[in-house]
Amino acid sequence: MSGISGGEVDEASLRKMLDGISGDDSEIRWRHEAGNYSLGIRYPQTDPHGAAVWEDGSRAGVIYGAITNLDELSLTVDQALEQLLDRPTEVAPKLEGGFLIACYDATDNRFVLVTDKLGARSCYYTTDAGFQFATAVDVLLPNIKEPTLNAQAANDMLLMGHLWGDHTLVTQIKAMRPATVLEVVNGKRSFERYWKPDYSEEESGPEYVTELVNRYRQAIRRTSKTLPSEAGIWLSGGLDSRTTASALMEQTSPEGFNTLRAYTYNANPPTGDNTRIASDVAQRLGIPLKQIPFTAETVAENFEQIIEATDGTVRWISTLNLSATYAVDRVSPVMMEGMQGALVGDHLLRHHLDGSRSAVEVQYESEAGSSVEAVQRVLSPDIDPFSTFKEEVKYTSELSSREQVLDIHFQNYYNRHTLASNRLMRDCGGSRVPHADGDYLEWCAKLPHQYRKGTVSLPIGQEDRIPLGTSPVKLELSRSISPELTDITYERTKIKPKWPYPFHVGGFFTNVIVNRLRSKPTYGNGQLADFWIRDVDTRLHDRVAKLVDDAASRDLFDGDAVRETFDAHMSGANNAPMLSQITTLEYWIQTHLD
Repeated sequence: MSGISGGEVDEASLRKMLDGISGDDSEIRWRHEAGNYSLGIRYPQTDPHGAAVWEDGSRAGVIYGAITNLDELSLTVDQALEQLLDRPTEVAPKLEGGFLIACYDATDNRFVLVTDKLGARSCYYTTDAGFQFATAVDVLLPNIKEPTLNAQAANDMLLMGHLWGDHTLVTQIKAMRPATVLEVVNGKRSFERYWKPDYSEEESGPEYVTELVNRYRQAIRRTSKTLPSEAGIWLSGGLDSRTTASALMEQTSPEGFNTLRAYTYNANPPTGDNTRIASDVAQRLGIPLKQIPFTAETVAENFEQIIEATDGTVRWISTLNLSATYAVDRVSPVMMEGMQGALVGDHLLRHHLDGSRSAVEVQYESEAGSSVEAVQRVLSPDIDPFSTFKEEVKYTSELSSREQVLDIHFQNYYNRHTLASNRLMRDCGGSRVPHADGDYLEWCAKLPHQYRKGTVSLPIGQEDRIPLGTSPVKLELSRSISPELTDITYERTKIKPKWPYPFHVGGFFTNVIVNRLRSKPTYGNGQLADFWIRDVDTRLHDRVAKLVDDAASRDLFDGDAVRETFDAHMSGANNAPMLSQITTLEYWIQTHLD
């Protein structure tokens, strides 16, 4: 995997840190040392625009990722890094793209780290004596005298399936937040949030959609200028990937990015619909498509790496789909996912923002995948389940419940959850996140309330509220960006995008209700991981069963409750989420902290 590391470390320590970032021998390596500081990076040579370095005597810097609007700012890489080092909070808000920037001036004993506006690239730093940072947690562990497990983070993993705030699984290591400048001068650290969107709600109507489309296309156009001649995209039967692929095809040119390849797999749920629809989309866009094997055995082959790639901060079932990257025989130099529907109303739902509950309650409702009772049953330490949610309310400067929820969501949901799995793609090459664009994010933050996904209650469902199939504006966005694809069925609703929104609502519920009654895989019902763990003939079952046994013997867990959770799953309960959370923790702890 590509990545960066550095801080108050000598040359030998920096070499070890770079060696600790897993990757292959073909990656380009660069190091710079001056005074008590050092900085290094390794990145794939097949993605020349996915990293950049600058050095000027005792000053140096790296861009891990891509700034997508340097041409608009009339800046070179050297000029951007030099200005950022001198005036970080003034320059950083002007930069777009998914990146992590590190630079230092040894003469002034000064280090500057900058995350992009969405936190697309993870960065971790030590909190004890001395300052070190890296894009992987385990790289920092040898520099910590007695690393200890962060019990609150363990609680959060069991509650949400990922971490939140600035927590990692190690007490002495923190995660940087999005849109943040971390400045270290003579060993003293200071943090400043350099950007946040305005959450004032826009009026619904054609004007909002038109502006959203324009900003979407601008984000894609900016990203495309940083791509090599060939890039790849994961294509499913959904709207996000087809809309992104269509917009990317608008930006191809003989002189630059000119080839888009698509990859797909049978999942989400595994009914074969995704691959059939992806094939239709690829054929209509004129791009080659390859179906990648995706089975319990392919996941088992890379089980450990799936957890390692995300530093144990995301449960392994949440990264299952992108683990298919490891099965691609020839990965494109840069891989991408579709621009996320969560930004346009697919995640924070209407009732989350009605102001009737506190921001702590809404975080629990929108993010928790397990109940507090289920977590407390398997976790031995007495931990406040809402402590991290309370911390995030204190961190935001917003005052109303609605704006607090939105701001916390922008600060956490993407960098700590959905974008964390992109590191699996960077294990095999380069990656881009087109929606890490301030102009686009600003408009998404103003999303009209009625454009968010609503919910209904059904008597046969497993949840109190069942979300509607999609958000209205995501459907409008797809129609506007890719009108040539509106007659290809949308997998989630089984309805063609050209049909009015109410048909998609009805189609989604018909699909879910019928498949639940037939005990078939569907949304909110048993998923692939449930079946795979239950299949005693797979290596994945064996791996999970062994880790469950190990966890049951660890003081962190209540052994009886852990075994009961596993036994209930084997008897038909769909406990894969909790088992994935337990085994993610157990694997990472025994590998890196025992």
